[in-house]
Amino acid sequence: MGFLSGLFGKKNRPYETYHENGQLQFRGIYVAGKPDGPFESYYENGQLKAKSTYMAGELGGPYELYQENGQLRLRGTYDMGVKCGEWIEDGEIVTYDPCPPDLADGN
Repeated sequence: MGFLSGLFGKKNRPYETYHENGQLQFRGIYVAGKPDGPFESYYENGQLKAKSTYMAGELGGPYELYQENGQLRLRGTYDMGVKCGEWIEDGEIVTYDPCPPDLADGN
């Protein structure tokens, strides 16, 4: 069972967890036993850590990862859990195989 599967269980519903200090830790939606749709994670200080999109349990769509100070670390697109298209990785542009047309525009 993967990390997200363990967090979400098998229910079809929105899901949130919190750090011990009360700050939001994870927010997402679980459908048919898998994460599906927008997903966000946060540092204990409340700063956004990651913003992603899942499609039937796989990363599929826009992805952003931030450092604890709010600085962007990664930005790009996933297709079925694999990086595709242009990414910003630690300030550098890295190009992967092209994304399918429906993901290339971030939708």
